Order: sequence, then structure tokens, then C-alpha cells
Amino acid sequence: MHRHLTPSLVLSVIAVVIALGGTSYAISQLPKNSVGARQLKKNAVTAAKLKKDSVSSAKVKDGSLLKKDFKQGQIPKGQTGAAGATGASGPTGPSGPTGETGETGAPGSAVAYAYVQDIGDPNQSIPSDTAKNMQSSMFSKSQTNPTGVYCFDLESIWPIKNFSVVAESNYNNLPESDKFATGQIQHNNDFGVGCPNTTDLLVITRDASTGNLVNWFFYLTLN
Repeated sequence: MHRHLTPSLVLSVIAVVIALGGTSYAISQLPKNSVGARQLKKNAVTAAKLKKDSVSSAKVKDGSLLKKDFKQGQIPKGQTGAAGATGASGPTGPSGPTGETGETGAPGSAVAYAYVQDIGDPNQSIPSDTAKNMQSSMFSKSQTNPTGVYCFDLESIWPIKNFSVVAESNYNNLPESDKFATGQIQHNNDFGVGCPNTTDLLVITRDASTGNLVNWFFYLTLN
């Protein structure tokens, strides 16, 4: 029995051929570089779809990668930069609170010392709270030259080898810094100025502006 080609069979075969031929053309005939970022669905290309080592340094745009794109330790540490210029000084801070009063120090090594004040009463000339091994009974004034001449009997602490005397520079908060004091030490001598003959130390106070004798206050240290 012979089969005859029918029109419907012919049309069916032609349709299949055209369909297969058209698909093959569409896939195989895409122009080079015709598929780019615009043709790809977002997130369509993942790391799993890339061939290992297919993305090389040459294929990465310079400056497109950030520090977060590298694993820790992949980026070498850069060299230490040069020191910057010194900044301007900041404003002075506020003063701190006053510290606590320190403990009273040990007594000094001086044999004796005193703050001598000429207030008209020889019995109050050497306050006990400003003296060591000295008292008012060791003090007297010249009988012939009472102004600015002071006599001291140091028999109770003798021998005294040296001394220093400094005039008070700011008595009663007055800037009287033009007064000065001098002295001389010699055992049992009246020094020719009317001191008792038991005097061992003579102190004289003067006004620096005029050179005249003047009653004044002074600090005395004996060794």
C-alpha cells in the first residue's frame, strides 16, 4: 500500500523545519558582546556561576574595589606617614583647688633664731612663737643711742660662730623695703655704742634712702 503526501502533512513538516531552524539561528547568531549589564537580570550572575579564576586583575577596573572587598590580611600595611605639624597650644585651664596644708617640718639646724620686733617694750621684743633658744630677756637697747641700735647677750648659747640678720621687708603690709640691718659679733663687749658690757651681738638698722638710724624689725639666725 502506498502512502500519498497530503497537503496537511507537507505543511506540518515545513512548520517544524522553520521552527527548528529559526531557534537555532537565534541562539547561534547573537552578535559578539551583544549581551551586557542591561540585558542581565539583577543578581543573575553570582559567584557560583563564575568559573574559578575567570575574573583576573586585568578584568577589574582600577579603583573600583574597596577595603571591604578584600579579606583581612590581603592588603599590606602601608608605611608610617611623616609626623604632622605641631598644633596650636590650647587655652590655659582653670586653676586647681588649693592643696591641703602640709605637716610641720622638723626643727632647723640653727643653734638659735628669732624675729625681733621693736614695739617700744623690750620685754615683748622676741615673741616665743617665732624664736628658738632666744627670748626677750637676752635683748636690750643702747643707753646712749637707743634708735636703731640693738644689743644681745648670748651667754646662754655661747659660743656663736656666725650669724645672719635681715631687715623686715614688708612690715604691717607697708612696702617699706628701703630698710636694712647690719651686725657684729664679739663676746662680752659694749661695742662703743652704749650697749651693756655683756653684749655678744650688736645689730644696727638704717634707712637706705637717708642712711639714718631707724627703729625696725628684723630676722636673726645664729650658728
